[in-house]
Amino acid sequence: MAIFEKFNEAWESRNIDKLTEFFHPDWEFQFHSTGKVIKLEEWKEFFGKILENPDVKRDNVRCIYENEDIIVIHSITTFPNGRDAVMYVGLKRDGKIYRSETGSTPLPD
Repeated sequence: MAIFEKFNEAWESRNIDKLTEFFHPDWEFQFHSTGKVIKLEEWKEFFGKILENPDVKRDNVRCIYENEDIIVIHSITTFPNGRDAVMYVGLKRDGKIYRSETGSTPLPD
């Protein structure tokens, strides 16, 4: 089941509750920088604050690949401390994302 368009709409509307509907109840997120793993409720609080920040913006959002097992999204994201190229990978189960990991590369100004 393809979820990219609806997932992206939820991100663009900055609706954390709508966005979390795409995640499996057993969902985990792994930070590529530290290896730390968090669960859905902790991520919801953390990422909700990011969505509330009007300085955080995404451009050139595109789905690199999606099938019933995986979704891969790339974007250029502006954070308060600069712009990054961001790769998002979500493994899927039962039509929902159950494990996510991102990687980002700072871009020159």
